[in-house]
Amino acid sequence: MDYLPAPGSRLVVIAFEGWNDAAESASRFAKDLIRQTNLTRTGMIGGEEFYDFQTARPHIVRGDDGSARIDWPGTEIHTGTVPGTGIPLEVIVGDEPAFLWQRFASLIVDRVSDGDAVVLVGALLADTVHSRPIPVTVTTDQPDAFPHVDAIRTEYEGPTGIIGVLAHELSASGHPALSLWAAVPGYVAGVPSPKAQLALQGTFEELTGLVLDQGDLVDSTREWEMEAEAAVAADDDLAAYIHRLESMTDTADLPEASGDAIAREFERYLHRRGDG
Repeated sequence: MDYLPAPGSRLVVIAFEGWNDAAESASRFAKDLIRQTNLTRTGMIGGEEFYDFQTARPHIVRGDDGSARIDWPGTEIHTGTVPGTGIPLEVIVGDEPAFLWQRFASLIVDRVSDGDAVVLVGALLADTVHSRPIPVTVTTDQPDAFPHVDAIRTEYEGPTGIIGVLAHELSASGHPALSLWAAVPGYVAGVPSPKAQLALQGTFEELTGLVLDQGDLVDSTREWEMEAEAAVAADDDLAAYIHRLESMTDTADLPEASGDAIAREFERYLHRRGDG
């Protein structure tokens, strides 16, 4: 689909720890993107204006020489370019704010310019299963703004997190964004999910045409699946629940085993093989 910025504009990726970050999937994806593209921290949105330091406490960090510094909770801004492409990239990731959300959102919206391609990344708890692919949904408030992207119109009503607020505010300001949502199994949400992170990465690659390194995510996913399987095997009620979900999932996903879906996955494989 190659959802990329206009020439001279930026690809902006935004994720937050907290309510929109089930199993730390979205924030870990964003942080890994920063690492892989070797971005530089160039700014921060933080301070008592936005954060409750009794809820998200500052950390004391010491260097090798014993000197100390305090890392304050906040939202970091990292900038640079996508290696091998020259595409300007900005990744914004941090703690979901506690106060003044409208002011906080306006600071981020003001950073976006015409031509920028904005991707919001989140993860939510859902009736999905660890033994099947993690679903990732691409949503937007304005599907007509993305004619070449297979995105669905946002229809959610109810309480929202900062990702939902930003999606609305960006759209209202004339800068509609795409949101990626990974559906994480609720019964294993207490630990980070490399499988959900890998699913977000795959959807991001399909969306932008950029290919990222999977690193140890595949091996970590196998370990995560084994640990989840062991937990399920130890609980008969949970096992019965998972069996029902698996049956429902398999029935619903049969149309997805299409030639187009297989072709997209094979293209990603060839990209990685070529890069190797």
